[in-house]
Amino acid sequence: MTQFNFRFQKILDLKENEKGFAQIQMAEAIKQHEVGHQQKRMIQKKISDAELLKNAKQQSGVNISELRMLEDYIYQLQGQSLSSERELEHLQKKVSASQGVLQEKAKEEKTWENLKQQKLTHFQEENKAAEQSFFDEMASTRFYRLAKANNLAEGT
Repeated sequence: MTQFNFRFQKILDLKENEKGFAQIQMAEAIKQHEVGHQQKRMIQKKISDAELLKNAKQQSGVNISELRMLEDYIYQLQGQSLSSERELEHLQKKVSASQGVLQEKAKEEKTWENLKQQKLTHFQEENKAAEQSFFDEMASTRFYRLAKANNLAEGT
């Protein structure tokens, strides 16, 4: 019996590699997105801590320059928060894009895998038919020999 050889195996291997690379890129994008969320949470915590400190200082009575510095610090943190929000939007778009690429690569790989499966099924059916033909030929040859031997035995 002959070995099955898929003509497009190298293309299928390439598609599998592309899909694997797309999975790695998507995982990296998700990781960056999560880091962005952590940074945003950290900035929000700093803002709330600074607001609490400012309120406590206002209650205890502190000089105006220190309050002004706290206000400037809070304003700076709010700017960082806006920047972080924009970065998160960018990272979310990156995650979505990498997800789309991954879906496309998975679809391409599945197409080639289905073609390979169809070719394998066809190959197996052809082998089965050839094997059946071989056995039929052997059976008819044997029948012919037995019939000839019986005729010779009867004729003597």
